[in-house]
Amino acid sequence: MIIALLAITSGIALIWVSAEKLENYSVHAAREFGFSPFFIGSTVIAFGTSAPEMLTTFFVSLENKGSMVIGNVIGSNVANLSLVFGSMLLIVSLKKLKIRQEVAIQKNLLILLVSGLLIWLIIVIDPFNIASSFILLTSLILVISFWYKNGVSDEIESENESYLDLPRFVSLKLALSLMFLVFAAWLITFGANKILDEFSLGELFIGYTVLAIGTSLPEIAASISLALKGRYETVTGTLIGSNIFNGLCVLAIPGLFMNPKMSLGWSYSEWSPLLFILFMITFIFAYYIFSVSKKERNASILLSCLFLSSYFVSLYFAY
Repeated sequence: MIIALLAITSGIALIWVSAEKLENYSVHAAREFGFSPFFIGSTVIAFGTSAPEMLTTFFVSLENKGSMVIGNVIGSNVANLSLVFGSMLLIVSLKKLKIRQEVAIQKNLLILLVSGLLIWLIIVIDPFNIASSFILLTSLILVISFWYKNGVSDEIESENESYLDLPRFVSLKLALSLMFLVFAAWLITFGANKILDEFSLGELFIGYTVLAIGTSLPEIAASISLALKGRYETVTGTLIGSNIFNGLCVLAIPGLFMNPKMSLGWSYSEWSPLLFILFMITFIFAYYIFSVSKKERNASILLSCLFLSSYFVSLYFAY
């Protein structure tokens, strides 16, 4: 038990430390090529902060624990919107600032909702099938292609940063940040499996709690850091991109193994309430961002409490 807790806490600490570094180096590297803040958030940062989910899913899939993968995907996406977005709203509301978004984000909100329905459909039918993996990965490629075509910024906001003063060896530092995330993901997976074996808890519950919270810390750290700097567009892009990556990419990994043992212990009926909760908070998130894209609004502390509390309500159904 002590070894498991040490592995999990070490992995979480390593993820937390490397998350802000990853965000900083990602922004520097991507802006050097002239991409917009939303594109940076929805691809570079979202991919980087989703790396733990991808890696833990890979390690868990090697052990044929498919139910834990589903719990990780659902739990991470719920945590992203409830804990991460709720935390950001709380910070902004306490600072008495306003939230605004560009009108162009409305198309991406539609993509988020459609991808959420696709993920739900795949989980209902068969999330451990190679055909499901093909559909999910093809959809991801189409989404990234859309982002790329619409993600180049004609004017790059300097935000008081000089591109002539970029940190040295940005690419190397970015790669090192991702390597630390790989090791952190392995530590968390190792600890989660130890707890699973010792207490005989359900794979889905461990995936929904230990793996989901642990691997969502990069999004929490990056989003809080961005919120404190006033980069709300990038926060929104990170959350949208991360949830899409989690669903379309992470969920596709188990099916690539083509192992029938992956689906042992999986039951959709047990987890349908959590999928419903996920879609509802996704819809509320999309509606709120849509409304602030039409008119600048003050951040609501009540809405932040709604998002933050929704995760703890979902734990009841997860358990």
